[in-house]
Amino acid sequence: MDRGRIRLGGRPLSNPDDEDERRRLSIFDLIGLAAGGVIGSGWLLSATKVWTDAGRNAMWAWVIGGCIMLLVAIVMVELSIAVPKTGGLIFLPLQSSGPLVATVVASALWLAYALNSATEAAAMTKGLGSLGVRDLIPSQQFNVDELTATGLVYATLFMVVILAVNLLARRLFIRFNSLLTLWKILIPVLIIVLLLRTGYHAQARACDSGVGTGFAPVLTAVTSSGVIFAYTGFQLPLDFAGNVRRRGMGEAARLRLAVYGTLVGAIILYVLLQFALLHVVRSGFCWDARSAESPYAQFAVALSFAWIAPLINTDALLSPMGSGLVYTHALTREVAALSRAHLTHRGLQTAKRASIQVGGQRIDVYWAVLLVDFAIGLIALVAVGGNWGKLAPANSILNMLLYAMPGVVLVAIHDRLPARWQGRRGWHGVLARLGFVSIALLIYWATWTSLWQSMTALIIGIAVLLGLPILVRQDLPVLGRALRRYDAKEYATLFRRYRENPAARAAITLVAYLAVLTVLGWSRNALDPNPHLVREIPLNILVVATSLVAFQLLVAFSRRHMAQFPPTLAMAPSKPVATTAATG
Repeated sequence: MDRGRIRLGGRPLSNPDDEDERRRLSIFDLIGLAAGGVIGSGWLLSATKVWTDAGRNAMWAWVIGGCIMLLVAIVMVELSIAVPKTGGLIFLPLQSSGPLVATVVASALWLAYALNSATEAAAMTKGLGSLGVRDLIPSQQFNVDELTATGLVYATLFMVVILAVNLLARRLFIRFNSLLTLWKILIPVLIIVLLLRTGYHAQARACDSGVGTGFAPVLTAVTSSGVIFAYTGFQLPLDFAGNVRRRGMGEAARLRLAVYGTLVGAIILYVLLQFALLHVVRSGFCWDARSAESPYAQFAVALSFAWIAPLINTDALLSPMGSGLVYTHALTREVAALSRAHLTHRGLQTAKRASIQVGGQRIDVYWAVLLVDFAIGLIALVAVGGNWGKLAPANSILNMLLYAMPGVVLVAIHDRLPARWQGRRGWHGVLARLGFVSIALLIYWATWTSLWQSMTALIIGIAVLLGLPILVRQDLPVLGRALRRYDAKEYATLFRRYRENPAARAAITLVAYLAVLTVLGWSRNALDPNPHLVREIPLNILVVATSLVAFQLLVAFSRRHMAQFPPTLAMAPSKPVATTAATG
């Protein structure tokens, strides 16, 4: 008899546990999500921007950004392993710190993930220009980020494609994404090998060196030139932490391998891509800024391996699409968790608005969430004229705001974790604080334009999530009928009792902390238009001190909240589920 099956009347019946295990995500599925999210338009569009901003120090921007993201990832992975929960990036702050902090986190996540599809759609439109389609970009120049009216139409259509592919059944979607991810990895690896093996000695116009001098422009480039954007997406397996296979190597090993492996691989890949670009530039060749093709495709033609240029131009379309697909897929699960927590309209996760029938089979695709996300992304796309150079930095800052809270949650709930986690308390505390401070410094070193745009978007998101339930009670003359259908709790009323309500005090602390960071970021850009790292030391110290104080206050208020409302945390099993053979 087959192991894991029961025979009844000569017919094998599947063990429900085995069926459930097969529906869970394997290590290859998780890597597909992580690498699919990380390898998008960032590597295609950021290398030349980093070169312009940081000059010969451009590679340091990739190293610094990658190391900070790896530090943040360790904290996020350890939290997801200790408390594995699909939709946990919203659910866990809700449990530890209350609904108001969770609303701030949810706003950052929802906007960052929804803006990703708009950002990647803008990049896809630029990629379409490199394939010969005209009138998408002003002057048909690769280094121009704005889109024409025609380009905006194409970008909107690409967002529709991303939505449509997410209507596939999950297993089919995961397999499609895995194949696409393999392609996305192969092309940049080929570019590196070919560029590094070829020297260029013909007479050619040399590239101007980057405008940045010193180390300060390197730090600015990390956030505002697309470096952080190129690394974001590593957390996508953590959005599904409750749906990872347990047999064989276990959930913890799968999550660590997928996230850490993707980030380490991305650091190596991006540093080598930047080094290859610098290698060609130092050999005497510069890309033509008037061309619609990417610099890598131009290098391929100039260096006599033109056969790869069409592949690079095709990848300029497929690579951003893959990232947009997995971000959109992950967002449906996070918003469903948000809906179940009554932080937004509960109808977004009901069977009626979550499932579609295909051939008599019900497929959970959360189509209502997809439509809302499409609307958010389209508004952002039109608001900035499809400008990738504005969307990517704002997306990066919103992602970093999302990355800040897991460290607070991990330290706050540590006393409630099983005994085997207690020995890691000191190590987790140090990593969580380092990650929190590093994120604050990156936000502080962003350009003022990127900072105020992302913070404004966050304020609007918070106002919508907290304000809609209040508007429902107002029975407005025009919108009253539609608003009555909106079903979410009035958590904003908790601010009235902020003195005795730790959840409200935690939210006030978080919002005040973000306001201070914004003011400090403004002062850096307004008072010193040509920043220098040494001159910035006092303000950097102030950012670090503010971050450490805010972190400690957030932990303290979170613990007080949990004392009043004990969290419901699904802890990881103490031992891996036994099996006779390892499962991938």
